[in-house]
Amino acid sequence: MNIDENHSLKDLERLKRKIEKQIEAKKSTKVDQSALYDLIKKDHEKHRRDDGRKVFRGVVDYLECYVNGLPPVAKSAFNAKFGIGSKRSKVTPEVVAQAKELLASGNTLSQIAEITGVSTATCQKIKKGDYDSLA
Repeated sequence: MNIDENHSLKDLERLKRKIEKQIEAKKSTKVDQSALYDLIKKDHEKHRRDDGRKVFRGVVDYLECYVNGLPPVAKSAFNAKFGIGSKRSKVTPEVVAQAKELLASGNTLSQIAEITGVSTATCQKIKKGDYDSLA
């Protein structure tokens, strides 16, 4: 259809309505996911500790479980379920003493972390003196 041709106003309005209907049809085929929001919010509310505190830090942690195809589990329970231990829980007086010896010998924090089995952040705290009470 060329615009150069003479068309009546009724024909053009008919075509406009036809195009608008097609646009609406395209928009209506999209899945309305806003309905899932309330469902997720209610499910997120169910996960509370006995004292009323939230199990998850936020909805993002909660949704991360669904994205990964896992049932929603709190991060601490998730780590325990898959045998992931915390490196910071291993800070003992022996570890602090060993880290201080390695610091004195000139090793880097990442090397010390690898040798002692604690995180680099913990080694930084040992260097700073936060764990002097343990040593």
